Amino acid sequence: MSFLDDEHLGSWSAGDHEPLGGVSGMIVMKTSGGPDGKVNVSLSFEDGVLRAATPGTTRGADLTLEAPWELAAEVVCGDADPARHYMAGDLKVSGDMAMWLELLPAWRAAGSLGSPG
Repeated sequence: MSFLDDEHLGSWSAGDHEPLGGVSGMIVMKTSGGPDGKVNVSLSFEDGVLRAATPGTTRGADLTLEAPWELAAEVVCGDADPARHYMAGDLKVSGDMAMWLELLPAWRAAGSLGSPG
């Protein structure tokens, strides 16, 4: 299993995760530089719980996160601080900034973005 491959997305979707605050909406994560080149995934959250992780982008996403593949893996799994990388410009965020400001403290407290395991 590799970060963001089909097996990873399946286990991510099926995982039992702690809620990340009360965030509801669609987050698109765009990565580049990984083993499969550019990889985009859509993450559906409802009341802070990750409900689905699917390949590709969803039109009308509430929030878009962009980062190099390796950094995205570290940030999602809790090995790197999303706030620090956002402030450094390594993690680009666009869309509903109110959603980002709600998601960020819950994500930092949880240590991961609902990674499988």
